[in-house]
Amino acid sequence: MSNRMRVLSRRLERYAVGFSIATFAFFFTGLYASAKTEGQLVFFFAGLVSVCLFASFFLWLAHGFAWAMIPEEPVVAKKPAEALKPADAMQPVEAMKPAEAMKPAEAMKPVEAMKPVEAMKPAEERKPAEAMKPVEAMKPAEERKPAEEKVIAAEDPPDAKYTITGRRVY
Repeated sequence: MSNRMRVLSRRLERYAVGFSIATFAFFFTGLYASAKTEGQLVFFFAGLVSVCLFASFFLWLAHGFAWAMIPEEPVVAKKPAEALKPADAMQPVEAMKPAEAMKPAEAMKPVEAMKPVEAMKPAEERKPAEAMKPVEAMKPAEERKPAEEKVIAAEDPPDAKYTITGRRVY
C-alpha cells in the first residue's frame, strides 16, 4: 500500500507542477497579448489560465492527501540476490497428468413438430362515433371607443425653485 501511495503521490506532483507551470505561462502570454492587441486572444488566455489554475489547485490538494497517507515506517530491505536460489537448483514441477479423454458428444434429439397456430377470431365491431354537435356561431366583436386623452396639468409653476436633492423650495 505504501509503495502505491508513493507512486500516486509522485504522479500527482508531476501533473500539479505541469499545470502550475502552464498556468504561469498562459498568464504571462495573456499579459503580453493584452499589451499588444485588443482582441479576443486575451479572453482565450484568461480562460486557459482559469482552467489550469483550477486543475493545479486540486492536483496539489490530491498530492497532499496521497503524501499524507504514506506510512512513516522504513521500507523493509529485500533479500540479497545471493540468497535467492538459482533456477537450476529448483526442483522440477511434477509431470502434468494427461487430460481425460474427451467423451463423444450426445446425439442431438430431433426437433418436435410444431402444432398449427389457431385461427384468429375476428375483432369485435366498434360502435360508430357520435356525430359532433354544430359549433355555436360567434358574436361579432364590439367596436371599441378610443380613450379620451386627459391633459395632465403641471402641479408646479414654471418658476419654481428646487434644492439639489429635488425638493421644492417654497
